[in-house]
Amino acid sequence: MSGEEANGFQGVVAIHEHLVRTPDADAMSDALHPGWLDPPERWTPTFEPIALYQAVDSAELGLAGTESFHDIADDALDRAVLRVVDGEGPVHFRALADRLLTAADVGRLGSRIRARIESHLEGLEEGGRLERRDDFIGRWQQFLVPPFRDWGEAPEKTRQLDHVHDSELMLCLFRAVLEEEGIDADTAMNNGLYRIGFTRLTDNARERLEAPLQRLIDEAMLTKRGESITLGPEAFVRRSGPRPA
Repeated sequence: MSGEEANGFQGVVAIHEHLVRTPDADAMSDALHPGWLDPPERWTPTFEPIALYQAVDSAELGLAGTESFHDIADDALDRAVLRVVDGEGPVHFRALADRLLTAADVGRLGSRIRARIESHLEGLEEGGRLERRDDFIGRWQQFLVPPFRDWGEAPEKTRQLDHVHDSELMLCLFRAVLEEEGIDADTAMNNGLYRIGFTRLTDNARERLEAPLQRLIDEAMLTKRGESITLGPEAFVRRSGPRPA
């Protein structure tokens, strides 16, 4: 490297160090790194440590004090739904309804109550405040970048494999292969389930995990050669783009 090149390189280093030490308080990370804040355009794995499932405290939902579930104000019910979704999404409809009914001191999910909850979910979805995917409700971000959580301490009625969305099952399978590449499908399923608090790979569980595993392979997050599963070429690629429709 010539003296002129060395001086130029040192100048760039000096500018970088100055910016690090005296950052612009008004600068946004998206301005510094264009696209950094763009949402991912597809399912994206996370690498944070696993966290315990945190059920929302129904007493904090503000639905107590009415004689009937139908007497709850619309805005109060919307706030309660969003609070549960933010705390537990993607959340199964049955788990969401259980939090709401417990908060309102209602013992049974009757057809009229179910219809009212469904109506509020439809309105919130139309307003772009949440998404409904089959029996699951969540913010769209929760479906694309799912939480990695241990369901072992979830409430008993919630702690069911059918209450875990495919996006989370994809993550537990991806993390199982990340920890031990070259394992077969059954081992990946068993290890992934065990890590999120389900101790047995039953026939029903294996059937439940087949579609999430295949999707990981189809999206090149994982690669299967014979019986061996390894990380795929897209495993660490983060693609940003406009929010999916």
